[in-house]
Amino acid sequence: MTLSSTSGTNFQENFCPTERAPKEGRTTMTQPKWGFLTNHALVLIYVVRHSGATVREISSGVGVTERATLEILRQLEEEGIVERRKQGRRNTYSVNFEAMAAYRREGTVSLTPRVFVDGLIATLLALSDYHGSVDGAAAAPPDSGALEPRTGNWGFFTNHALMLLAVAMDPTATVRELAITLGLTERAVVAILNQLEDEGIIVRLRQGRRNSYEIDFKALRAFPRWSPGDWQLPAQLIEVAVRGLESLSREHAAAAAT
Repeated sequence: MTLSSTSGTNFQENFCPTERAPKEGRTTMTQPKWGFLTNHALVLIYVVRHSGATVREISSGVGVTERATLEILRQLEEEGIVERRKQGRRNTYSVNFEAMAAYRREGTVSLTPRVFVDGLIATLLALSDYHGSVDGAAAAPPDSGALEPRTGNWGFFTNHALMLLAVAMDPTATVRELAITLGLTERAVVAILNQLEDEGIIVRLRQGRRNSYEIDFKALRAFPRWSPGDWQLPAQLIEVAVRGLESLSREHAAAAAT
């Protein structure tokens, strides 16, 4: 299943940094910028949503250099997620939704549940102009659980997003447990939790000698950096992502109550 779009010729990925955000009593020279989607995800979404966009337009919309954009497109092409064809002096790109559904960053498969991924991809497919057949019938979303999984060393979700998924699935996990789950250092986990807490997205609760965490979904929806610059990520994608986290939280609560 592919979705055609076109882009100009000529690719860096700037992952959002995870340095500690300032809390009370702490100062910093610059305010770190971070978000929930990597530049790979943003480039892919932009290409799907802007048929015919040039590399310069993708670069400007996503907020990375043209060289970085070309490198990301090259990596997506190597994984079969983007297919490139030459049309005159322009390149034509097609998005392979099955390949996208099957792909995970190494070590994150358990943190990106099938239902969560399928919901996002189905929404992205619905937002595209792909119909799947000559008669214009809507294409069925791919079933990630039926696809052979493929892993690589880059992904679509930043560590901040993976942290929210981990918390949604186990709000009582300790920093050490989160570090093991995410494949990060404990120091990095604390920094990310502090940043999420500073934005009001994570609420820390003390239970005896342990902390537990709650996600404030209203704050998550209102988070200002879902999209870089002036380009706005489709609101439907944000809503599906938030609802997916809410569903995971409810499932954990129901399981804990039994």
